[in-house]
Amino acid sequence: MQSLFDRMLVAFKRAVPDGSATGKLLQVVAVVLLFEGISVLILYSKAGIVAGIISVVLGLLLFILTRPEKRLEVIGVTDETPGIRIISTVVRWVGGNHSMMAIGASIIALDILYNKYLSARQGLGDLDTLSLLLGGMLIAYPFVVRNYKVEASFSLLFLALVVVFLVVPQAVTSAKSESANSIGNWYVNDMLVRPFAGMLNLLGIDASSSGSYVTIEFRDGSFHTLGVSAYCAGLYSFSIFLASFFSFVLVFERLPKRTLLVVLGLGLLIAYFGNLMRMVIIGVVGYYRGMDSLLWAHENVGWIIFLGWSAVFWYLLLNYVSKRPDSGKDANEGN
Repeated sequence: MQSLFDRMLVAFKRAVPDGSATGKLLQVVAVVLLFEGISVLILYSKAGIVAGIISVVLGLLLFILTRPEKRLEVIGVTDETPGIRIISTVVRWVGGNHSMMAIGASIIALDILYNKYLSARQGLGDLDTLSLLLGGMLIAYPFVVRNYKVEASFSLLFLALVVVFLVVPQAVTSAKSESANSIGNWYVNDMLVRPFAGMLNLLGIDASSSGSYVTIEFRDGSFHTLGVSAYCAGLYSFSIFLASFFSFVLVFERLPKRTLLVVLGLGLLIAYFGNLMRMVIIGVVGYYRGMDSLLWAHENVGWIIFLGWSAVFWYLLLNYVSKRPDSGKDANEGN
């Protein structure tokens, strides 16, 4: 007997056939919801956590519903698919599903205990949210994987990579080791802060940079110094993009190596310029409208730009892979 979800999936596929324009549009919506949900959860707040969870759940559900079933058969999504094989290997290495659940529970318990007794900041923060999500997914994985191996593998791999790309680097740099921060400082100072100030000057706005700070003279003659943090540097958007891209490639779509490198490089380049554009817009808003408007733009412009370019990127990528029935073969050949 089919489960309720299986019946819902059949009904959805009947209403929205694979490869249809509506299906492609919904795939982009799924990615946008997933990205936005993670973004909201990362910028942790009591008011936004419910919206973030709902967005993530809806994004994953829509992603599952819109996945092309025939496409998975053609490209060979099996137990030998790289992403699923990686997770299966890890499960065996740690001692099975029960060990996975124990690890997930331990992550949740340790995070809560750390925040209660050791953390200087009261309450949960962005990295805590990601850790709790990963812990919860590790606990749920053995139950979900029985019937939905592909979906469970994608979700677990995505959350694990977000933690690797976000939590681990910030945990390392929290030690404030000069060697650990040198690369990050170079990127912020030379790749963001200086271009940011330079572009404002090109627009006729007096600005100067020093280290990770930019000083802007507003139109009313007042001077304001802005610091570029990890969030402003695009660390979150880069991490979410990389995690989703690699999860998609490892589980759903094995791109040829050359194509993978080109698409990945293009995505990172767009992410970089999108974040730089965000900073410039914030600076321009502050120049004309004052600090209050600058702070509003800081909170809202980033995710609008991020979702805009990521929606276009994923639409083009999904449209490309939907026209490649022999992608599995190409990927194996590495052309």
